[in-house]
Amino acid sequence: MGITEIILLFFSFQALLLGAFFLIKNRGYTYANRLFALFLFLFSFSIFSIVLFWSRFNEPLYIQLIYTFYIPFSLFGPLFYFYVRNLVTGKKISLRDTYHFLPFLLVLMVFGGFMVLPLDEKTFAYRHHRLSGYEDFVPYFDYCLTALMVIYGFVIYNRYIKGYDKQDVNLRIWLKLTNSIFLLFALSFVVYITLLYFGLLTEELDYFITYMMVIFVGIVSYFCVIQPEVFNGRPMDRAIPFVKYETSGLSPSFAKELKAQLTELMENERPFLNPELKLNDLAGMLDISRHHASQLINEHFGMSFYEFINAYRIEEAKIRLKEDRNDSIGSISHDCGFNNRVSFYKSFKKMEGITPSDYRSHFLAS
Repeated sequence: MGITEIILLFFSFQALLLGAFFLIKNRGYTYANRLFALFLFLFSFSIFSIVLFWSRFNEPLYIQLIYTFYIPFSLFGPLFYFYVRNLVTGKKISLRDTYHFLPFLLVLMVFGGFMVLPLDEKTFAYRHHRLSGYEDFVPYFDYCLTALMVIYGFVIYNRYIKGYDKQDVNLRIWLKLTNSIFLLFALSFVVYITLLYFGLLTEELDYFITYMMVIFVGIVSYFCVIQPEVFNGRPMDRAIPFVKYETSGLSPSFAKELKAQLTELMENERPFLNPELKLNDLAGMLDISRHHASQLINEHFGMSFYEFINAYRIEEAKIRLKEDRNDSIGSISHDCGFNNRVSFYKSFKKMEGITPSDYRSHFLAS
């Protein structure tokens, strides 16, 4: 086992640690964190499996784990899909989502019998070249799983990321970044099966897929370990060195004046009640550029634009929940500027620690 394998195994272990980090993380998007933890555990196992396949540093272990790589292979797409969907919509996995796991169930049907065999029987089958029966059971199985992974990558982008412009700008950057790496990872499998089809696959080329996993793990490591504030609402421009404000001439005195103007605008004219309010709209009301408006909110209020707007919306909703006790929560959320009930509940619980229903119940009982 050479230096390349040692480095790859290091990243396998790092993905395992990151998965544990997300599993125990109680702040932020808890349910999504659990899904991402599973995703990283599968990454860790996949990197380990590829290194084990080429180095054979432990042949009995390699034989024991033959075909288990298909388990993460079949789950990468669905788990990342559910992760992004939960971040964007708050929707959890339900019985209606069962069809997403059909490739995984097929893996268990095809290879499950071999996976549960005792090691001595697996060793006999492996050394006497009796594995072809399993491999030929589903023609072009690798190709189908690869196509599905690529499809998931594009579906995630088109359904949840492409039009994501009405909520947390920091989350949008994170989603675009991780989905781009996931797509590269999926496309690396296309390269893999192409090389395999033409008989050109080598150890170095197979590691190409692993390098995509390493890049993904490295990026997650940066944000989770070096800059964990990103997951706690810190603006991206303060976490990513290459995302910076351009020189703007926004002096401290001018910024202080604008901060007072913005506060007065929000309290008197209440533009946050408009569910279609954009950063450009707010900049126009202050007669400043979009760039200056973004800088003002991020640097002098410590929030992103949508966090800033939603903070006012939540305060308005708290008043309405206490005073307008006959109005439905859905009606109140719309009147306060939220486009949908899910984003209202998510924002309210993030800021107040309880749901709007519990908040109203508390004051009704008092």
